[in-house]
Amino acid sequence: MCAVLAGPIAVAHASDNDILATLNAYGPKIKKDESAIKKGLNEYQKSSRPLTRALKHEVSDLRALNKALRHESASSAKVRKAKKDFIEGFGLIASAYSSLRAEILAVHGGAISASEFDAVRATDTKGRHKVNAGLKLIQAT
Repeated sequence: MCAVLAGPIAVAHASDNDILATLNAYGPKIKKDESAIKKGLNEYQKSSRPLTRALKHEVSDLRALNKALRHESASSAKVRKAKKDFIEGFGLIASAYSSLRAEILAVHGGAISASEFDAVRATDTKGRHKVNAGLKLIQAT
């Protein structure tokens, strides 16, 4: 699972700038959380605690980002569609991470079933596709 937002995004129209500013404000948090998740996955056999902690932080940050985005307005059709894609995508990723965390906690850091992991990965992938679609729309404005 890789970083969602890599860096600053070029600006568009006035009210669209608020959406871009919100994305840029949360970008470093999301990137830091994603790094912690990657590290937690690498150390999972030693301890599940760093991973579950990182997943909790990421879910919280993604939900806060979605809440902030919901309050922003878009002036162009492309950015309205991008906003919708972001909200849906970040929501799916948060849902996937929340499910993964719950599964890890349920097995007390043991192995989770392949089918559960595949379901989490599929939801995460669908969310990332939505986020990437939103990024492409915003970059095209």
